[in-house]
Amino acid sequence: MLIRPLIEADLPLIRMWMRDPEAPAWSDADLVGLVTMPTADQRKVRRAWTAEQEQSAIAGFAVATALCIPGTPAECELEFVLVPPEARRQGIGSMLVHTVLAWARELAAHEIWLEVRESNARALRLYEECGFLVTGRRAGYYADPAEDAVLMRCQISYVHGHAPV
Repeated sequence: MLIRPLIEADLPLIRMWMRDPEAPAWSDADLVGLVTMPTADQRKVRRAWTAEQEQSAIAGFAVATALCIPGTPAECELEFVLVPPEARRQGIGSMLVHTVLAWARELAAHEIWLEVRESNARALRLYEECGFLVTGRRAGYYADPAEDAVLMRCQISYVHGHAPV
């Protein structure tokens, strides 16, 4: 399994996956923005990664955002992880989450946040297994169907001697 940055050639498959009712509703412009390189002075950065199996078959992807202000730790959010049903239960979601955590660590973030539908037991379990803790709820956060969001946070750990300055 190879985790790599999302590229434009991946977008047709990603668009197809985004039709799934469990997937977030993103516009085509949002998806194209995932493969556009940020400018050097851009403070809000969105990154996406894919999990690629042998023969270049994409088996999942993840998206995260960071607010990067010089002189302060980055503020990071894991926006979502999507692994299609036929590729689940192989550790792909976990690999993608750990890739996002490594990215947040590179940005010297102290923590990373996310929100997830309260009914998405599979995602809640994945995030908990990757070190996220439930911190609260947002009533009525999701629409179609209406549902609360569970707020989760993962503290970024650093190896002794490699902590951000």
